[in-house]
Amino acid sequence: MSEIREQLSSIWIEIKETLHLNLDYAKLTATEKITVLLSTIAIVLICFAVGSIVIFLVALGLLLLLAKSTGLFGACMIMAGIFAVLLIAALLLRKQLVIDPIARFLSQLFLK
Repeated sequence: MSEIREQLSSIWIEIKETLHLNLDYAKLTATEKITVLLSTIAIVLICFAVGSIVIFLVALGLLLLLAKSTGLFGACMIMAGIFAVLLIAALLLRKQLVIDPIARFLSQLFLK
């Protein structure tokens, strides 16, 4: 009888250790995935900020270049038209440009 009790207690100890190790593994995996996600978000935000500055400066340069031939008002209208076309294209292609890449990244990150 005591032999069965010892076997049951050793099995119970093994089960507790296995559950504890699996919990620790899940915590480490979750920490790794959250770290990758947050670092990716940080990189995207930095690229967005720098890219916005670059686009602003290029637009300003094109505006000044166009102003020499069309006048300031005409150059502003042309640049506004270019930005309107870019905005419409971004809205029409938002699934291919934004939603699908984000969904693909998150599914690869969390289901891998």
